[in-house]
Amino acid sequence: MPEDPHPLPPPTAWFAHDAERHLLDAPRHCPRCGAPVSGSAGLVVEYWVAEDRVFYCWCRACDWTGTIVHLQRHVGHEAAE
Repeated sequence: MPEDPHPLPPPTAWFAHDAERHLLDAPRHCPRCGAPVSGSAGLVVEYWVAEDRVFYCWCRACDWTGTIVHLQRHVGHEAAE
């Protein structure tokens, strides 16, 4: 088997859990065209704003850029009729 291109850090590293979550939760496909955004097909960078995890993405196929936010909870409302 080929060597893993994204090896996880050792479990004792202080950021090991964050690295694992990033590999599991990072978007894999462009929300605009559906092309892959991982590896050389695009770019996915994770950063945090308060408690929100934000993924900045770029798709090489359609040149889309934007952010995808993972939310723990979303409260919305319906317009009055």
